[in-house]
Amino acid sequence: MPTANDRIFYACQGVAIQSHGKDASVATGEMVHGLQSVGITTNFSLEQAFELGQIEIYENIEGTPDIEVTMEKVLDGYPLIYHLASTGVAGTSASGLVARSKQRCDVRLGIFPEENNFIKDGGDAPAEVYMSGMYLSSVSYSLPTDGSATESVTLVGNNKQWFRDGAGKMDTASVVNFDGLDEPLGLGTNAAPSGGISQKEDVLLDKCILPQSLEGVSGSGVGNANNGRVHIQSVSVSTDFSREDILELGSKTPYARPAAFPIEVSCEIESITTSGDFVNATEAGDYDLYTTTGSGNNTPNEKIFFQTRNGLGLDLGSKNRLQSVSYGGGDAGGGNATCTYSFVNYNDLDVQMAQNGYIGFEYLKGN
Repeated sequence: MPTANDRIFYACQGVAIQSHGKDASVATGEMVHGLQSVGITTNFSLEQAFELGQIEIYENIEGTPDIEVTMEKVLDGYPLIYHLASTGVAGTSASGLVARSKQRCDVRLGIFPEENNFIKDGGDAPAEVYMSGMYLSSVSYSLPTDGSATESVTLVGNNKQWFRDGAGKMDTASVVNFDGLDEPLGLGTNAAPSGGISQKEDVLLDKCILPQSLEGVSGSGVGNANNGRVHIQSVSVSTDFSREDILELGSKTPYARPAAFPIEVSCEIESITTSGDFVNATEAGDYDLYTTTGSGNNTPNEKIFFQTRNGLGLDLGSKNRLQSVSYGGGDAGGGNATCTYSFVNYNDLDVQMAQNGYIGFEYLKGN
């Protein structure tokens, strides 16, 4: 065993995300801060071949291994996992789902001695696992009222290697900032203090755009929910790239794993209701839509945009449609009645950080 650890726990692990093919020592800016969990799953694809004349297997044919890495971090002002995993995009005009889905990255997990208070004092990582050529598989963001805002990302690939005794690329210089003094970055919009890890009060309703289908929302402009009549409990935004392997003769590994467009982007908003959901559903559709391209529909296209104090922007564009709404709660046990609205769009998710130079609704589209 490369270390004398009796166990591995949060204080002796560190994760870095590098540009694909860099194969050099990890830079401090490539370390993931605010990370809450990391998991690695390896699956070996096996196909059985039998033959007439014997019951025993003829050959167990091994295909390409599948590596899956799942990570979750708090929103703390430091670079997002999503952005670290897709650093190859060029400029704001190429930072949407299509551009970022094409990027690949390398992930390194370093395991350090457990006796130190922080990994800075552990020297070069005694054990390190290296996953190369990883693709973004899914990404989700959660803005709750009962905890910290989080980002969850899944990466997939086909290559994993373990290194012993400092033979990896995560060395003492890589983790110099994990010294017991690390804290949220503290830079938000206009480089103002971010309030630390994003909590419920750090969702800036005066800069958000909520869909008008929510009871209490007035108008479709910025800050349309900042009126005291909308009581949001949680927001979740997620998408899955649904990748497919493209194979070729002469190679065991897929030469590409493109995202399967169109990609569905979902947004679920839960609010405490004081009067009901007030979403009508009729056979003839909404009368107000008769003179529009939505004639005969019950639901129009909606704008959705969220912004937090530490500079995160979630831009879902202007073509979100209400897919379902549910009313529940308020039972005899004493709970409050809530409405949960589920919206969906396709291919439209721009995850922004003010530190990257821009934030705002449809900034990616030049609007």
